[in-house]
Parts: sequence; structure tokens; C-alpha cells
Amino acid sequence: MEQFCDRQFGVFTTRQVFLEYTRAELRALLARGEWVRVFHGVYREATTPSSVTLRVAAARLSMGLTFLAASYHTAAELHGFSVINDGLTHVLGIQASRSQRLIVHRDRVDPAQLEPINGIVTTNAARTCVDLARALPRMDALATLDLALRQGLSRAELGVEIERQAGRRGCRQAAELITLADCRAESPMESRTRLRCIDARLPHPEPQLEVQTQDGPRRIDLGWRQWQIGLEYDSATWHSGEPAAVRDNPRHNSLTTQGWTIFYTAAPHVYQHPHTFTEPIRQAIATRRA
Repeated sequence: MEQFCDRQFGVFTTRQVFLEYTRAELRALLARGEWVRVFHGVYREATTPSSVTLRVAAARLSMGLTFLAASYHTAAELHGFSVINDGLTHVLGIQASRSQRLIVHRDRVDPAQLEPINGIVTTNAARTCVDLARALPRMDALATLDLALRQGLSRAELGVEIERQAGRRGCRQAAELITLADCRAESPMESRTRLRCIDARLPHPEPQLEVQTQDGPRRIDLGWRQWQIGLEYDSATWHSGEPAAVRDNPRHNSLTTQGWTIFYTAAPHVYQHPHTFTEPIRQAIATRRA
């Protein structure tokens, strides 16, 4: 199978298998776990790791097509600004899929909206971003836009694309979130936290706000400089354990010495109970305004 795998991103079809193996041998290799079924009629060796390029190549072969374009979540993976891993492969087409893991979107696309990445055709960055900004929940959509801007996509390109898609479902949400997107956000959860603040009708916070202290510059995930109020998102991986305390505590102490009030939040609060941090911040801003 090597000659096929080398040309097809590590996958091969049932038809290609039968050039060298019998049906019984195919079943035995699958049963022993030496080969893995990717999509209907397409396989990979167990030692070949799955990847986004492999999955799109497998989708094209499974559907019997000579051309297939990745889209939505899968296109975002190829571009490097995916924030949601739904475990599915998303492509454009008109042919129905026989796999629950393969989603075919029957969207029209202009050839100018396509580009190759690592040998795989995909919707370009702007088209991908706007598609996701229309389709995803608001918090995930903004996180996608923030990351895409951080990686170099321009707001102007997004503006052109949103005009191109005017009238499609979700365009109003996408247009609103494009105006809120900010390349300074350093993680998807920071983006989601920022949107919770905006949706709570707080003054818009500044991402990665830098404060000069007597111990040097300090950065806060989100902040309101006018009122010296900051909000930190506590990641379980980055802000836990003794090393995190050794790193974070002096930083927070120096901010407090400068007169800053720092609030904290974590994923459960952002997703389910945003009032637990937005309301205390609202009260703190009101107090400092007074």
C-alpha cells in the first residue's frame, strides 16, 4: 500500500487494497487493528496518525471525487485558528455522506475563495472565518475571529467577505462580532471571557492590558485602566500549582500596591455563571466612578 499512501496523504481505498489482498485478508487486518477505517471504503495503517490533511484526503476518496474542499471547522484546522474540535471532517459538496463523522456543506463557493494548504484545497481564511462566525455560538465565534486576526488576517478582509455573504443565516451575528474582534487576545478563553463582559453591558475591557509597577511592567488578561480594575482568567494548566503561585503572586501583589483591584474567573463561571464575575466588576466600577 505504500505507493498509494505516499500519494494520498497516508490513506488507501478498498479498490486499491484488492490489488494486493483478498477480502478475508482486509477483514483480518481490520480485526487485528493493523488497519483503521477512516471513512466508508478508505483506510489508514494504525501506525499512521490521523491528521486534518489525511481526513480530507480520505473524504475525497470515500466520495469518489477528484476535487474536494475543506470548510468550516476543518478549514480552520488547516489555517491554524480552530478553537472547536468537534471530531468531524467538514467539506463542501453536493453529495451526501455515508459517515456520521463526515459533514458535507452544500454551500456555494467562488473559486477565488479557495486556496491550497499543504496540498489540500480549503476555503480561504476570510471565508472560513465568516462561515464559522455565522454558524458557531457567539463565544466560540469571537474566539475564532480573535485568533485569526492574531495570525495575520485583516479586519478589512473580513469586511469584504461579510459583504459577499450578506443575507445568509448568521450574518448579523458575524458582522457584530467582527467589530468586537481583537488580535490582542492570547487564548480562546480570554476571548470568551471578554464577550461575557461585553454582553453584560460592562465598558469594553482592554485585552492584555499592560500596567507599569514599581517591579516593572505587568500584564492583565482584561482590564479597565480608567478605574484600575482587572480580570484574570484562571486556566487549570497555567494558573495551578506552586510554580504558578511563585510566578503569579508577586505580580498580583505589585498590582494591588499600585491600587488595582483584580477579579478572577474560570471556565465553569465563563460558560455557566458569568454574573459571578461581571456583577462584582460592575459594582467596583460604580464605586470608583463615585
